[in-house]
Formats: sequence, structure tokens, C-alpha cells
Amino acid sequence: MPSKSWIFIAGPCAAESREQILTSAESLSKIGVPILRAGVWKPRTNSQDWQGAGDVALDWLDEAKKTTGILTATEVRDQRTLDLAIKSGIDYLWIGSRNAQNFALLEEVGQATAKSQAPVILKRSMSSSLQEWLGSAGYVAKYNQNIILCERGIRGYSPDTRNILDLQTAYLAKLQSPYRVIVDVSHAAGRTDLIYPMSMAVKAAGFDGLMIEAHPNPKQAKTDSFQQVDFKELEKIFHAVK
Repeated sequence: MPSKSWIFIAGPCAAESREQILTSAESLSKIGVPILRAGVWKPRTNSQDWQGAGDVALDWLDEAKKTTGILTATEVRDQRTLDLAIKSGIDYLWIGSRNAQNFALLEEVGQATAKSQAPVILKRSMSSSLQEWLGSAGYVAKYNQNIILCERGIRGYSPDTRNILDLQTAYLAKLQSPYRVIVDVSHAAGRTDLIYPMSMAVKAAGFDGLMIEAHPNPKQAKTDSFQQVDFKELEKIFHAVK
């Protein structure tokens, strides 16, 4: 059965270098964050944008895990990256919003984790309804029910934030499914000044955890620099919600 403990996942949007990942792992471990997130393969809206460090970054995550004991999480986007992530010992696999209704991939992830029952994080598509989100989870759940739903904001009309943080539908997912529900406040907000208050709202509402993007030097981040907090701010959030 899935653990009912509070889930706290943090780390850089993308794995950029060995030094960055090891520094992040050490900082997170000192704070007490148990799971390091980092994108290895980055599905970007523009094909000309940087697509991530690629396969080599799995070695960095593996070294970080062996050095600090921290658990690791990364996004998979197809059968090849799924196989590589599992072979590399990634602890939490996540399916991003762009693939949240890629039913073939969802089935492949379920089948690949059926024996281990490893946790699978399923982000909500940026425009999906509750039933579409839970329907996607069902493709994984045919083989592996250790699913963590992740609200990451839905597309809205306001230019002031990256997305709209839809805690109402996310809470309905808790009520209408057996799955744990966490919230990625970074992608919902798209700006660092909202990460702390939205994190407090998530905890107050009774969700099961948080995913937060944190970087050793956010201003120099190759992706999503405006929504990544530094580790000093992350520590403040971690202890506040704890």
C-alpha cells in the first residue's frame, strides 16, 4: 500500500550539470527534503529551445543518490526514456502535462512498474477535466495503483501567472479517487513570489504533498528561471509546512 506520509519533492527544473545536481542534492539533504526532482529530457514548446542534458544526467542523479541517500524523480516521455530511467534506478517516475493523455505511454509506464509498484506521478494536463485526469490514471492503475496525482495549474486567461492553480478540482481528485494528490506550485504560479503562500495553502487544504522547483542559482537557470526558488527560500517553505 502507498505510504500516507507527507510528500515533499524539490530540485531544479532541469539537470544542467553534474555540479548543479550534486550541489542540489547536498542542499536538499541538509534541509531534510527526501526527494530530488530534475528534468533529464525536457519536452519544450519550441523545438529550438534547449531540450535538457539528456541521458548523461541520469549518471549525475545516480551519483547524487549514492552520495547523499536522497531519492530521485524525473519525467519520462517515451518508451526509451522510461526504460533508461528504470534501469538507472530513478525512484519516482513522472508523466508531464503534455503526455498526460498519451494513453500508450501511460500503459507502458504501468506495465514497466507493475512488478515493483514504484510510485508514478501523473501531472494533470493543462486543460483536462477531473474525469479526463482520473481516466488517464486508470491506464497506469491497470498494472500499478501506486499513483500520485499532481495538480500543476490549468491554462487560463490571465497574463499575471503562468497558470491557474485549481485546488478545487485537485481536491475533488482526492475525494473521488484512491490516489494521493500533490501540487506543483512552481508551474502553477510561474513566479517565485507566489511559491510560499501557495505552498501554505496546499498544506492548509489537506493535500498530500508539494513539488517545488529550486535551483542553486535561479537567475542562471537554463529553464524556468522566474519560477525557481533558491535553497534559502526552500528551507523556509519546508519548515513552514512541516
